[in-house]
Amino acid sequence: MTFEENGIYLKGTSGQEKTTCPQCSSGRRKSSDKCLSVNIDEGVWHCHHCGWNGSLKNVKNLTKSEFVPMPTLPEPPETNLPEKVYQWFEDRGITRLVVDDAKIGYKNRWIQFPFYKGGEVVNIKSRTADKKFRQEKNAEKCFYRFDHMQGMETIIITEGEMDALSLVQAGFTNVVSVPDGATAPNSKPSDRKFSYLISAEEHLMNAEKVILCTDSDGAGQHLRDELSRRIGREKCCRVTYPDDCKDMNEVLVKYGEERILEIVSSAYPYPIDGVVIIEDVIDEAIDLFNTPEHLGLSTGWLDLDEHYRISLSEVSVVTGVPNMGKSEWMDALMINMVQLYGWKFGIFSAENFPVKHHLLKLVGKFSKQAFWGDDKMPEEVARASMNVLNDHIKFIGTQESSVTIESIMEQAKILNYRYGLNGLIIDPWNTIEHKHGDGENETNYVSRVLSQLNTFAKVNEIHIWVVAHPRKMENGADRKPVVPNPYDISGSANWFNKADNAITIHRHRSQEDDYVGVHVHKIRFQYKNGKPTTGSEPAKLNYNVRTGNYETYIPRVKENIFRQDKQSESESSQDSLFKKYD
Repeated sequence: MTFEENGIYLKGTSGQEKTTCPQCSSGRRKSSDKCLSVNIDEGVWHCHHCGWNGSLKNVKNLTKSEFVPMPTLPEPPETNLPEKVYQWFEDRGITRLVVDDAKIGYKNRWIQFPFYKGGEVVNIKSRTADKKFRQEKNAEKCFYRFDHMQGMETIIITEGEMDALSLVQAGFTNVVSVPDGATAPNSKPSDRKFSYLISAEEHLMNAEKVILCTDSDGAGQHLRDELSRRIGREKCCRVTYPDDCKDMNEVLVKYGEERILEIVSSAYPYPIDGVVIIEDVIDEAIDLFNTPEHLGLSTGWLDLDEHYRISLSEVSVVTGVPNMGKSEWMDALMINMVQLYGWKFGIFSAENFPVKHHLLKLVGKFSKQAFWGDDKMPEEVARASMNVLNDHIKFIGTQESSVTIESIMEQAKILNYRYGLNGLIIDPWNTIEHKHGDGENETNYVSRVLSQLNTFAKVNEIHIWVVAHPRKMENGADRKPVVPNPYDISGSANWFNKADNAITIHRHRSQEDDYVGVHVHKIRFQYKNGKPTTGSEPAKLNYNVRTGNYETYIPRVKENIFRQDKQSESESSQDSLFKKYD
């Protein structure tokens, strides 16, 4: 299978390239637009216009539940509006001139808002007077008024089409609206819900300021915070409405165009890094005050929860003697977070390259079945597992000869914009190319980079794990490796001082027992994330060598470590495995 056999013609032989799409370009007005992104080295492609994607190694055979049909281009709506429609808009402060300029349509009691992109209609959103909504089937998801954000230094984003037109009525042109409104507060944002961000990535990344004018209710605030997290809070601003208004159209109706101008001109930024204004955190502090029992998320291992729970906006350092299972434990924790909470991860794991080997290990943990040997899982279980993991795990730094902390954060920032990351794993520290500043020693370098990671975690509201090897360790009096701690990591005591949480993974073996110990040395916020194991025994787990899972600790002697409970394996059937994701 070649690119040419799929109708893809390229100039280069390596790297990434953009070209026209054989699936949709010929039917577009802008047929020369290079909407297909191709990674030549990995043999994969994705069209940002129609969504077509595939791979040379295995042209994607989508299941019925995964299939996303190629977007269709609807016909522009009829713009001969009856007077009652113009009156409906005028009652909401929108003049005939603005309505005509927006090319609003009307059909069978449905008011039609055309979505123009590249000068052509790619979607139509319709509504009735009593707020029933629908969109064209199989149409492209993009911002309403997409073309009006191109080349703009400042972009204003609203939650609905009427709010966008209210800003246009007040004289703004650089206004767009999300296509689907807001999601419920505390809901998990899906990739499909925010797919409209992908086609707007270049414009939003190049803009100097993005003003978020979502509704003031809980759903609108949830949308605002998720947009700002993905776009980057350093360039986003918020607005404040009058107490009796929840959106821009209500402001227009009750107070007029001048008040809209005042609100936009008074848009204020998210908190400056390192500076917190009390009014910005009052609601969050009161929420914490009223729910003091609120805890971080469980790791999935109950015996560990009293010592280590996971919260966003933190950095955890994980260390341990080589070959004691640091990376295996990190993979298992990641899979637990995917299965329990639907988390999405970016992961740099240099010692697990190439990715295909790493993926099989993750599949074993996800399915709780062996991925090798005579009793390995069926192929359909492996494929189903990979399809689920594809939505939750993205690998970083796979094509680079040298990876730096800066490049990892840059790629993580892009992934966060497109998919909404919750976690970032850097494993291990010593495989990264470290660029010290002029006259900067290792201690100062480690301090600076950990500060950058802390800031990145807080700004993007993700949890970062850094896996770092200790310096060469001596054996104890019993000739067994001593349990290291973060102070033993090569470079600096800052590994302990600047991390929010510090953990050692260590395998304890003796004639009496054999287990994996999770030694928790530091928890910054103990009221919600647990208390360290310092001065006591570690949290204990058993390791299942066949599946790669860590399980509830049961005392066992060393020679029995590879025994498996066949009955418990059989209880995890394929049908029940994916029930959670149906």
